Amino acid sequence: MTDAHVVLVVEDDASLRDWWCGSLEEMGYGVLSAGSAAEALKIARQSAAPIELAVLDLGLPPHPNQPTEGLQLLRILLLERPGLKVIVLTGQDEPSIALKAIGMGAFDFLNKPASSQRVREALARAVLFLQAEKQLSTDGQARMTLTAPISEGVREFGEAAQERLVRSVLADCQFNVAQAARKLGLTREHLYYFMKKFGIERAAS
Repeated sequence: MTDAHVVLVVEDDASLRDWWCGSLEEMGYGVLSAGSAAEALKIARQSAAPIELAVLDLGLPPHPNQPTEGLQLLRILLLERPGLKVIVLTGQDEPSIALKAIGMGAFDFLNKPASSQRVREALARAVLFLQAEKQLSTDGQARMTLTAPISEGVREFGEAAQERLVRSVLADCQFNVAQAARKLGLTREHLYYFMKKFGIERAAS
């Protein structure tokens, strides 16, 4: 399907990864897969396909029994692709992990083993959000979700919102700086200033 939503599946268990890929393809999704954080980042940065969804197992090598590697990957993916809807999976039934993942921007959280039906439903909800956000973008609006300690103050929270907005619009414009500047109501020079301020660089292809 040329208009299928593309899902990045990140799972270190090869047999489980293959099963997920087959199941998602049967659901009509385009599927890319990775067995490690490094491989997932490489695919996300180099893929010509517009990856909009991800199913991410938090337990990844070199520490598959801990969520550290998966949470770090989640942070980087959402930093580089602000509109990405990530459904995280974990075998560790700890509310604190779910809270941390959602606080970092995960769209949904499922405990393993998760049935294909539950993942199908989570992806369907994510697609609805994607469609709504695209309509908002067409209408000149942006939907952002931010999580930050209140104790950091208004200024720091404001800068987090600025960075998220700039990254989101740049990603939406496929890093066309002139187009992004027009959407943001900025000059190109001013947008370059924000890019330098927030350390925003286009991922190498």
